[in-house]
Amino acid sequence: MVAALGHAHPRITEAVANQAGRLLNVRDFPTDVRVQLMERLAAITPGDLDVFQFFNTGTEATEAALRVARAATGNHEFLAFTGDYHGRTTSAIATGMGNPATGPRPSGFLTVPAAFCYRCEYKMTYPECGMHCTDFAERLMLSNSHGKLAGIIVEPITNGSGARTYPDEFLPRLREIADRHDMLLIFDEFATFGRTGTWFAAEHYGVVPDVVIIGKMLGNGIPISVLCVREGLKDALQETQPSTTNGGQPAACAAANAVLDTIAEENLLDHARDLGEVSLERLRRIRDAHPSVGDARGRGLLLALDFVTDKESRQPSLEAGRLFYKNCLERGLVVSGGGNVTRVCPPVVCSEETAVKAYDIIEEAIDAMERELGYV
Repeated sequence: MVAALGHAHPRITEAVANQAGRLLNVRDFPTDVRVQLMERLAAITPGDLDVFQFFNTGTEATEAALRVARAATGNHEFLAFTGDYHGRTTSAIATGMGNPATGPRPSGFLTVPAAFCYRCEYKMTYPECGMHCTDFAERLMLSNSHGKLAGIIVEPITNGSGARTYPDEFLPRLREIADRHDMLLIFDEFATFGRTGTWFAAEHYGVVPDVVIIGKMLGNGIPISVLCVREGLKDALQETQPSTTNGGQPAACAAANAVLDTIAEENLLDHARDLGEVSLERLRRIRDAHPSVGDARGRGLLLALDFVTDKESRQPSLEAGRLFYKNCLERGLVVSGGGNVTRVCPPVVCSEETAVKAYDIIEEAIDAMERELGYV
């Protein structure tokens, strides 16, 4: 997910080493590499999302996005979606995948089911449902609001819950809801940036959010995250006093510049799209041939397999997912998982030949798991 251009990429290593020999920390003072990075980002962000603040982690960027929404609207209530992951601070956890160990959610956060059509929380079928989930989300939001609506935060393709993609109407509906109630629409593109065949997953849906946060593969292992807001929110951003000690550190900016250059020059967005299509087709063939695999989904190189007790009930199987994960490790393949959902996220520099070898191992691991658990 992070070192998407591979470990010790020579271009990135050289950029970081050269910058380390010049300047490493000037807090929020401008540097040439930071200015270069802002110019590059302004050229690729959707719409007028061309005001930037740099941080180190996704959680910091999430918190900053929430603060901007509060400052811009004067309100404090947020709509978020179960299964999304936005970080591990108290507010970030409250916007998605909660954790009982953290105690009660802070006030002002409402989470509702998103449009996960494979396992619909409303027991409906798309498209006959008429996107009931968005209508319900809006009604529930209004009935629980104290008139202080600030923003909607969402992953355009989920990461933590396993590459859930949405019907084409879902994100445009959220844009409409946000506009109708004078809320900001915030996209968390930490997992999707550069990985789905476009710079931003928002581009697939024709939606321009008010705020976007990105990171992960932007630094290829060097910590960096970016809060991107539209021009009209510049003053609101400034009101939040968004300075950080190490955000936008010159070596991190140098790494990010090298990443963007490499992606552009090697046509890696197109490669992610093309290899993603090949990969999803293979994963779907695996799904169709195996009773333990209920769903194969995703876009580009953000993909997932969903293990079930049986295809009819679609009941998640933690046992199958965990044994599959173990079998992959024993065969020399590292996948992301351990629950019923396993993410399949090759680096964007992965060759088709290497990907095919990985999918062969995946199929072997599933065969072994199904024999042990009595699926066949």
